[in-house]
Amino acid sequence: MTTTPGSVAQTTTGVAAGLAILYFLRPVLVPFFLAVLLRILIAGIVSLVVRLLPRAPKWLILVATAVIVGFSAYSIFIVILQGMSDLVKQAPVLPAQLDSLIRSVSVGFGRKFDLASVLGLVDFPALEHSLAAGLGDAVSKAFLTLFFFVFMLLGPGTDADPKIIKATTNEARANSQRAVLSKITRRVQAYLVSQTAINLAIAAISAAVFRFAELPDTAFWSVTVFLLAFMPVVGPFVASVVPAVFAAIHSGSVAVPLGVFVIVLAVFQVAHNLIMPKVQAKSTNTDPLIGIFALGIWTLLWGVPGAILATPLTVLMMVIAAQFQSTRWLAILMSHDGVPDAVDAAQLPGG
Repeated sequence: MTTTPGSVAQTTTGVAAGLAILYFLRPVLVPFFLAVLLRILIAGIVSLVVRLLPRAPKWLILVATAVIVGFSAYSIFIVILQGMSDLVKQAPVLPAQLDSLIRSVSVGFGRKFDLASVLGLVDFPALEHSLAAGLGDAVSKAFLTLFFFVFMLLGPGTDADPKIIKATTNEARANSQRAVLSKITRRVQAYLVSQTAINLAIAAISAAVFRFAELPDTAFWSVTVFLLAFMPVVGPFVASVVPAVFAAIHSGSVAVPLGVFVIVLAVFQVAHNLIMPKVQAKSTNTDPLIGIFALGIWTLLWGVPGAILATPLTVLMMVIAAQFQSTRWLAILMSHDGVPDAVDAAQLPGG
Protein backbone atom coordinates (compact mmCIF):
# COMPACT_ATOMS: atom_id res chain seq x y z
CA MET A 1 0.00 0.00 0.00
CA THR A 2 1.31 3.45 -0.95
CA THR A 3 0.06 6.53 0.87
CA THR A 4 0.47 9.69 -1.17
CA PRO A 5 0.48 13.25 0.22
CA GLY A 6 -2.61 13.91 -1.86
CA SER A 7 -4.59 11.10 -0.24
CA VAL A 8 -3.51 12.24 3.24
CA ALA A 9 -4.50 15.84 2.51
CA GLN A 10 -7.80 14.71 1.03
CA THR A 11 -8.59 12.55 4.05
CA THR A 12 -7.57 15.30 6.50
CA THR A 13 -9.81 17.82 4.73
CA GLY A 14 -12.65 15.33 4.74
CA VAL A 15 -12.21 14.68 8.48
CA ALA A 16 -12.25 18.42 9.23
CA ALA A 17 -15.40 18.91 7.17
CA GLY A 18 -16.97 15.91 8.84
CA LEU A 19 -16.24 17.29 12.33
CA ALA A 20 -17.89 20.59 11.38
CA ILE A 21 -20.98 18.75 10.14
CA LEU A 22 -21.07 16.62 13.30
CA TYR A 23 -21.02 19.75 15.46
CA PHE A 24 -23.66 21.80 13.68
CA LEU A 25 -26.03 18.86 13.14
CA ARG A 26 -25.61 17.42 16.66
CA PRO A 27 -29.31 17.92 17.66
CA VAL A 28 -30.24 15.35 15.01
CA LEU A 29 -27.08 13.25 14.80
CA VAL A 30 -26.87 12.41 18.53
CA PRO A 31 -30.32 10.72 18.57
CA PHE A 32 -29.59 9.09 15.21
CA PHE A 33 -26.33 7.49 16.33
CA LEU A 34 -27.89 6.44 19.63
CA ALA A 35 -30.60 4.68 17.63
CA VAL A 36 -27.99 3.10 15.32
CA LEU A 37 -26.00 1.72 18.26
CA LEU A 38 -29.16 0.42 19.93
CA ARG A 39 -30.10 -1.33 16.69
CA ILE A 40 -26.62 -2.85 16.35
CA LEU A 41 -26.69 -3.94 20.01
CA ILE A 42 -30.04 -5.67 19.52
CA ALA A 43 -28.75 -7.44 16.40
CA GLY A 44 -25.72 -8.66 18.35
CA ILE A 45 -27.83 -9.95 21.25
CA VAL A 46 -30.20 -11.67 18.80
CA SER A 47 -27.24 -13.42 17.15
CA LEU A 48 -26.05 -14.72 20.52
CA VAL A 49 -29.51 -15.94 21.55
CA VAL A 50 -30.05 -17.65 18.18
CA ARG A 51 -26.81 -19.59 18.73
CA LEU A 52 -27.98 -20.61 22.21
CA LEU A 53 -31.58 -21.37 21.14
CA PRO A 54 -31.38 -22.45 17.49
CA ARG A 55 -34.94 -23.81 17.46
CA ALA A 56 -36.59 -20.63 18.72
CA PRO A 57 -38.23 -18.40 16.06
CA LYS A 58 -35.85 -15.59 15.15
CA TRP A 59 -38.68 -13.05 14.89
CA LEU A 60 -39.75 -13.85 18.46
CA ILE A 61 -36.18 -13.43 19.72
CA LEU A 62 -35.92 -10.10 17.88
CA VAL A 63 -39.19 -8.79 19.33
CA ALA A 64 -38.34 -9.93 22.87
CA THR A 65 -34.83 -8.44 22.68
CA ALA A 66 -36.13 -5.14 21.27
CA VAL A 67 -38.73 -4.91 24.05
CA ILE A 68 -36.19 -5.67 26.79
CA VAL A 69 -33.55 -3.29 25.45
CA GLY A 70 -36.13 -0.58 24.77
CA PHE A 71 -37.64 -0.88 28.24
CA SER A 72 -34.15 -0.86 29.81
CA ALA A 73 -33.21 2.29 27.88
CA TYR A 74 -36.49 3.93 28.95
CA SER A 75 -35.89 2.96 32.59
CA ILE A 76 -32.35 4.33 32.49
CA PHE A 77 -33.67 7.60 31.06
CA ILE A 78 -36.35 7.94 33.76
CA VAL A 79 -33.90 7.11 36.57
CA ILE A 80 -31.42 9.70 35.25
CA LEU A 81 -34.14 12.37 35.01
CA GLN A 82 -35.39 11.64 38.53
CA GLY A 83 -31.87 11.59 39.94
CA MET A 84 -30.95 14.89 38.30
CA SER A 85 -34.18 16.41 39.60
CA ASP A 86 -33.33 15.28 43.15
CA LEU A 87 -29.83 16.75 42.83
CA VAL A 88 -31.29 20.10 41.76
CA LYS A 89 -33.59 20.06 44.81
CA GLN A 90 -30.67 19.25 47.13
CA ALA A 91 -28.36 21.87 45.60
CA PRO A 92 -29.12 24.65 48.15
CA VAL A 93 -28.11 22.51 51.17
CA LEU A 94 -25.24 20.54 49.64
CA PRO A 95 -22.60 23.33 49.95
CA ALA A 96 -23.16 23.69 53.69
CA GLN A 97 -22.99 19.92 54.22
CA LEU A 98 -19.83 19.62 52.15
CA ASP A 99 -18.28 22.62 53.91
CA SER A 100 -18.96 21.02 57.30
CA LEU A 101 -17.36 17.78 56.14
CA ILE A 102 -14.26 19.54 54.79
CA ARG A 103 -13.85 21.48 58.04
CA SER A 104 -14.05 18.29 60.09
CA VAL A 105 -11.37 16.64 57.94
CA SER A 106 -9.03 19.64 57.72
CA VAL A 107 -8.98 20.41 61.45
CA GLY A 108 -5.89 18.26 61.92
CA PHE A 109 -3.96 20.36 59.42
CA GLY A 110 -4.52 23.54 61.40
CA ARG A 111 -5.95 25.36 58.40
CA LYS A 112 -9.47 26.49 57.59
CA PHE A 113 -11.03 26.12 54.21
CA ASP A 114 -14.18 28.17 53.78
CA LEU A 115 -16.06 26.38 51.02
CA ALA A 116 -19.01 28.75 51.35
CA SER A 117 -16.91 31.70 50.19
CA VAL A 118 -15.73 29.74 47.18
CA LEU A 119 -19.21 28.55 46.27
CA GLY A 120 -20.46 32.11 46.67
CA LEU A 121 -18.84 32.78 43.32
CA VAL A 122 -21.17 30.23 41.70
CA ASP A 123 -24.47 31.47 40.29
CA PHE A 124 -26.71 28.65 41.52
CA PRO A 125 -29.96 29.99 39.98
CA ALA A 126 -28.25 30.13 36.59
CA LEU A 127 -26.82 26.65 37.19
CA GLU A 128 -30.27 25.26 38.04
CA HIS A 129 -31.72 26.94 34.95
CA SER A 130 -28.97 25.37 32.83
CA LEU A 131 -29.68 21.93 34.33
CA ALA A 132 -33.40 22.33 33.68
CA ALA A 133 -32.71 23.31 30.07
CA GLY A 134 -30.42 20.30 29.76
CA LEU A 135 -33.14 17.97 31.05
CA GLY A 136 -35.60 19.41 28.54
CA ASP A 137 -33.07 18.88 25.75
CA ALA A 138 -32.52 15.30 26.94
CA VAL A 139 -36.27 14.61 26.75
CA SER A 140 -36.48 15.88 23.17
CA LYS A 141 -33.42 13.82 22.16
CA ALA A 142 -34.94 10.73 23.78
CA PHE A 143 -38.14 11.03 21.73
CA LEU A 144 -36.17 11.60 18.52
CA THR A 145 -33.97 8.58 19.33
CA LEU A 146 -37.09 6.46 19.81
CA PHE A 147 -38.45 7.72 16.48
CA PHE A 148 -35.25 6.74 14.62
CA PHE A 149 -35.00 3.44 16.49
CA VAL A 150 -38.52 2.29 15.56
CA PHE A 151 -37.96 2.98 11.88
CA MET A 152 -34.58 1.19 11.93
CA LEU A 153 -36.11 -1.78 13.70
CA LEU A 154 -38.90 -2.08 11.14
CA GLY A 155 -36.62 -1.53 8.15
CA PRO A 156 -34.63 -4.22 6.29
CA GLY A 157 -31.18 -5.27 7.41
CA THR A 158 -28.06 -4.42 5.46
CA ASP A 159 -27.90 -7.91 3.95
CA ALA A 160 -31.45 -7.72 2.63
CA ASP A 161 -31.66 -4.05 1.68
CA PRO A 162 -32.53 -3.90 -2.05
CA LYS A 163 -31.22 -0.32 -2.26
CA ILE A 164 -27.64 -1.59 -2.09
CA ILE A 165 -27.81 -3.42 -5.40
CA LYS A 166 -29.83 -0.63 -7.02
CA ALA A 167 -27.17 1.92 -6.05
CA THR A 168 -24.37 -0.10 -7.66
CA THR A 169 -23.55 -0.97 -11.24
CA ASN A 170 -23.48 -4.75 -10.80
CA GLU A 171 -24.24 -7.52 -8.34
CA ALA A 172 -20.58 -8.25 -7.60
CA ARG A 173 -20.06 -4.70 -6.36
CA ALA A 174 -23.26 -4.96 -4.33
CA ASN A 175 -22.01 -8.16 -2.69
CA SER A 176 -18.71 -6.44 -1.90
CA GLN A 177 -20.53 -3.54 -0.24
CA ARG A 178 -22.70 -5.96 1.74
CA ALA A 179 -19.55 -7.70 2.98
CA VAL A 180 -18.06 -4.38 4.09
CA LEU A 181 -21.27 -3.35 5.89
CA SER A 182 -21.51 -6.76 7.53
CA LYS A 183 -17.91 -6.55 8.72
CA ILE A 184 -18.42 -3.06 10.16
CA THR A 185 -21.65 -4.07 11.90
CA ARG A 186 -20.22 -7.23 13.45
CA ARG A 187 -17.07 -5.51 14.73
CA VAL A 188 -19.18 -2.85 16.44
CA GLN A 189 -21.54 -5.56 17.72
CA ALA A 190 -18.58 -7.36 19.27
CA TYR A 191 -17.67 -4.22 21.18
CA LEU A 192 -21.20 -3.22 22.21
CA VAL A 193 -22.32 -6.65 23.43
CA SER A 194 -19.19 -7.32 25.49
CA GLN A 195 -18.94 -3.76 26.81
CA THR A 196 -22.61 -3.66 27.82
CA ALA A 197 -22.33 -6.99 29.65
CA ILE A 198 -19.21 -5.87 31.53
CA ASN A 199 -20.77 -2.49 32.39
CA LEU A 200 -23.88 -4.21 33.75
CA ALA A 201 -21.69 -6.34 36.03
CA ILE A 202 -19.79 -3.24 37.22
CA ALA A 203 -23.07 -1.40 37.87
CA ALA A 204 -24.54 -4.37 39.77
CA ILE A 205 -21.52 -4.64 42.09
CA SER A 206 -21.48 -0.86 42.55
CA ALA A 207 -25.19 -0.91 43.43
CA ALA A 208 -24.49 -3.43 46.18
CA VAL A 209 -21.68 -1.20 47.50
CA PHE A 210 -23.92 1.90 47.40
CA ARG A 211 -26.73 0.04 49.16
CA PHE A 212 -24.35 -1.15 51.89
CA ALA A 213 -23.07 2.43 52.31
CA GLU A 214 -26.72 3.63 52.54
CA LEU A 215 -26.18 6.11 49.72
CA PRO A 216 -29.50 7.73 48.71
CA ASP A 217 -30.68 7.31 45.09
CA THR A 218 -28.82 4.03 44.66
CA ALA A 219 -30.53 3.39 41.31
CA PHE A 220 -29.42 6.77 39.96
CA TRP A 221 -25.79 6.28 40.98
CA SER A 222 -25.76 2.71 39.65
CA VAL A 223 -27.10 3.85 36.26
CA THR A 224 -24.54 6.67 36.28
CA VAL A 225 -21.75 4.13 36.87
CA PHE A 226 -23.10 2.00 34.00
CA LEU A 227 -23.01 4.93 31.57
CA LEU A 228 -19.65 6.27 32.76
CA ALA A 229 -18.14 2.82 32.27
CA PHE A 230 -18.39 3.43 28.50
CA MET A 231 -15.92 6.31 28.87
CA PRO A 232 -12.22 5.31 28.86
CA VAL A 233 -9.97 6.39 31.77
CA VAL A 234 -12.05 9.40 32.84
CA GLY A 235 -15.26 7.40 33.34
CA PRO A 236 -13.94 5.02 36.03
CA PHE A 237 -12.37 7.90 37.97
CA VAL A 238 -15.54 10.03 37.94
CA ALA A 239 -17.72 6.99 38.73
CA SER A 240 -15.55 6.31 41.80
CA VAL A 241 -15.10 9.85 43.10
CA VAL A 242 -18.56 11.45 42.72
CA PRO A 243 -20.59 8.75 44.55
CA ALA A 244 -17.90 8.71 47.26
CA VAL A 245 -18.29 12.47 47.76
CA PHE A 246 -22.06 12.14 48.15
CA ALA A 247 -21.56 9.18 50.48
CA ALA A 248 -19.31 11.42 52.60
CA ILE A 249 -21.95 14.17 52.67
CA HIS A 250 -24.75 11.85 53.74
CA SER A 251 -22.74 9.68 56.14
CA GLY A 252 -20.70 12.46 57.76
CA SER A 253 -17.71 10.15 58.07
CA VAL A 254 -14.53 9.39 56.17
CA ALA A 255 -14.43 5.59 56.32
CA VAL A 256 -17.66 5.01 54.34
CA PRO A 257 -16.81 7.20 51.31
CA LEU A 258 -13.23 5.91 51.32
CA GLY A 259 -14.55 2.36 51.15
CA VAL A 260 -16.95 3.31 48.32
CA PHE A 261 -14.13 4.93 46.34
CA VAL A 262 -11.64 2.07 46.81
CA ILE A 263 -14.10 -0.75 46.06
CA VAL A 264 -15.69 0.86 42.99
CA LEU A 265 -12.30 1.84 41.57
CA ALA A 266 -10.97 -1.67 42.22
CA VAL A 267 -13.97 -3.17 40.39
CA PHE A 268 -13.26 -0.93 37.41
CA GLN A 269 -9.57 -1.86 37.40
CA VAL A 270 -10.30 -5.60 37.44
CA ALA A 271 -12.99 -5.29 34.77
CA HIS A 272 -11.07 -2.98 32.42
CA ASN A 273 -7.57 -4.40 32.83
CA LEU A 274 -8.17 -8.13 33.34
CA ILE A 275 -11.61 -9.13 32.07
CA MET A 276 -12.25 -6.71 29.22
CA PRO A 277 -9.07 -7.46 27.20
CA LYS A 278 -9.87 -11.19 27.25
CA VAL A 279 -13.58 -10.83 26.46
CA GLN A 280 -13.23 -8.22 23.75
CA ALA A 281 -10.06 -9.69 22.25
CA LYS A 282 -9.26 -7.17 19.50
CA SER A 283 -12.81 -6.07 18.77
CA THR A 284 -11.91 -2.50 19.66
CA ASN A 285 -8.16 -2.57 18.94
CA THR A 286 -7.94 1.21 19.32
CA ASP A 287 -4.80 2.92 20.56
CA PRO A 288 -5.27 4.14 24.19
CA LEU A 289 -3.94 7.59 23.33
CA ILE A 290 -6.37 7.79 20.41
CA GLY A 291 -9.14 6.75 22.82
CA ILE A 292 -8.37 9.67 25.15
CA PHE A 293 -8.11 12.06 22.20
CA ALA A 294 -11.40 10.80 20.79
CA LEU A 295 -13.04 11.23 24.20
CA GLY A 296 -12.03 14.90 24.19
CA ILE A 297 -13.15 15.46 20.60
CA TRP A 298 -16.56 13.77 20.98
CA THR A 299 -17.17 15.54 24.30
CA LEU A 300 -16.34 18.87 22.65
CA LEU A 301 -18.68 18.09 19.76
CA TRP A 302 -21.64 16.50 21.56
CA GLY A 303 -21.16 17.07 25.30
CA VAL A 304 -22.02 14.25 27.71
CA PRO A 305 -23.67 12.02 25.04
CA GLY A 306 -20.49 12.38 22.99
CA ALA A 307 -18.37 11.28 25.95
CA ILE A 308 -20.49 8.15 26.42
CA LEU A 309 -20.52 7.36 22.70
CA ALA A 310 -16.83 8.19 22.16
CA THR A 311 -15.46 4.64 22.15
CA PRO A 312 -18.14 2.92 20.00
CA LEU A 313 -18.08 5.79 17.51
CA THR A 314 -14.27 5.67 17.35
CA VAL A 315 -14.38 1.92 16.74
CA LEU A 316 -16.99 2.53 14.03
CA MET A 317 -14.81 5.16 12.33
CA MET A 318 -11.69 2.97 12.50
CA VAL A 319 -13.43 -0.06 10.98
CA ILE A 320 -14.98 2.05 8.19
CA ALA A 321 -11.65 3.73 7.41
CA ALA A 322 -9.94 0.32 7.23
CA GLN A 323 -12.22 -0.82 4.40
CA PHE A 324 -11.01 1.75 1.88
CA GLN A 325 -7.52 2.13 0.46
CA SER A 326 -7.53 5.95 0.61
CA THR A 327 -8.31 6.05 4.35
CA ARG A 328 -6.61 2.88 5.54
CA TRP A 329 -3.63 4.86 6.82
CA LEU A 330 -5.96 6.65 9.25
CA ALA A 331 -7.32 3.32 10.53
CA ILE A 332 -3.75 2.05 11.06
CA LEU A 333 -2.90 5.14 13.13
CA MET A 334 -6.08 4.69 15.20
CA SER A 335 -5.46 0.99 15.84
CA HIS A 336 -3.46 -0.39 18.74
CA ASP A 337 -1.40 -2.97 16.83
CA GLY A 338 -1.36 -1.46 13.34
CA VAL A 339 -3.78 -4.09 12.01
CA PRO A 340 -7.23 -2.42 12.21
CA ASP A 341 -9.12 -5.29 10.56
CA ALA A 342 -7.29 -8.27 12.06
CA VAL A 343 -10.46 -9.64 13.68
CA ASP A 344 -13.11 -11.09 11.44
CA ALA A 345 -16.79 -11.60 12.13
CA ALA A 346 -16.30 -15.02 13.67
CA GLN A 347 -14.91 -13.40 16.81
CA LEU A 348 -18.22 -11.90 17.88
CA PRO A 349 -18.64 -12.85 21.56
CA GLY A 350 -20.23 -16.25 21.74
CA GLY A 351 -19.09 -17.14 18.22
